[in-house]
Amino acid sequence: MAALICFVLGSYLYFSPSFAAHFPVSCNLPSAPFLKDPAVATPIEPVAEKSAAAATGSQEIWDFSVKDDTLVSLLKENLADESGVPEVAKSMAAVVRKELNIPFDGNTELKEETRYNVTVDQDGRFLKATLELAPDKVFHCVRSNDGLRSWKEDVVLDYRIESIVFKMTGTLEESVLKAGEEKLLASELARVLWYDIDFQYESVRGDVCQVIFERRYADDRPSGYGEILCAVYKGRKTGTKTAVRFNGQYYDENGFELKKNFMRSPLKTLNVTSRWGMRFHPIRRVRRHHAGVDYGAPQGTPVRSVSRGVVTFAGWQNGYGNFVCIKHEDGHESRYGHLSRILVRKGAWIAQGKTIGNVGMTGDATGPHLHFELLAGKKHIDPQGKVKTSLRSVPKLLKDRFAVVAQPLLRSLDNVAATPAPPTRNNIRSDATPLSPRSHKPNDRDA
Repeated sequence: MAALICFVLGSYLYFSPSFAAHFPVSCNLPSAPFLKDPAVATPIEPVAEKSAAAATGSQEIWDFSVKDDTLVSLLKENLADESGVPEVAKSMAAVVRKELNIPFDGNTELKEETRYNVTVDQDGRFLKATLELAPDKVFHCVRSNDGLRSWKEDVVLDYRIESIVFKMTGTLEESVLKAGEEKLLASELARVLWYDIDFQYESVRGDVCQVIFERRYADDRPSGYGEILCAVYKGRKTGTKTAVRFNGQYYDENGFELKKNFMRSPLKTLNVTSRWGMRFHPIRRVRRHHAGVDYGAPQGTPVRSVSRGVVTFAGWQNGYGNFVCIKHEDGHESRYGHLSRILVRKGAWIAQGKTIGNVGMTGDATGPHLHFELLAGKKHIDPQGKVKTSLRSVPKLLKDRFAVVAQPLLRSLDNVAATPAPPTRNNIRSDATPLSPRSHKPNDRDA
């Protein structure tokens, strides 16, 4: 067993480059052909989110940047009250410039998948933020009675490879928490399996998930997570879904990339309040075809583009309210209605996952929600159905290396599954020595 563990870790370290470097809602919308282009409506500021998290006084958002994101854009997307954005961005950027000695301001484009965190109060005002430019380059900004304070975290970072096996007992987050881990791990896992599993509708109590991941330690204290190295989800509805990290991406056991051209949904948390097809319209009081899907969500929830493309419409469209339309590859088109505000303009190229607006109830709507449509060849299709997309595989020259990394990891998960349930978390390594190739000792000092 010990030899197998060493082989798994050694193979991963050698071959993986990543080591080195509640709302009742309705729509009154026509399934009409496409629209004329009115002037872009003045964005309507979102009302503060009234969620369960807000009842505690704050809401914490963890996410990753996409192409073209900047510190300013991330703050604007997540703060209902944008008045403090320039001040926060200026404070954090000044510390980045000072500590890293690089040109950097609030509009500097961030590397894709830069991890960040924004915490807001119940009125959507800024409380604190974290920007992780690299594992050892973590910057914080906090609002206090004395104003803003920004600094660089100065810690000795170590990474240890650990594993967890858990059963679905509720939502993914609830299941991970019950297993003794943090909600951030649930968020990471959902991101990895986003394209293959709808955790709200496809997960069933008793489904089993096995994960090998990096736990980050700061000055010998657990401090979040690194990468998920391998995950296997075995579900009654989903079947077996596998994710192996290799060459900076996630692939299934056959070497096909998990990331698809289209995301499963434009919202991270799904609450379908009206599906595609015939329904009794709550406003018109008649049965009629619903050409999209309605997702109930708190006012102000970020809405993301399901695929890369160009904005062909951004403005007011009758019953749709604030409306955005994006043209994608292969003749596909996505439409987003009832937005509280629009964050893009006609003609702009948008990256997959980019926030294009916020959930609202503009136009004909009985509550805050997103009306989402998907078209293929100018014909409406069920957004919750399977979208035809090409599959990308591991480059031919790297297939042998992928096998060397993937197979031992998957065999290790089989051994983890055979481990007795209590405790639910087990170190793959028998000792607590950090893995030196993922250890960092920053030379920079706190501001």
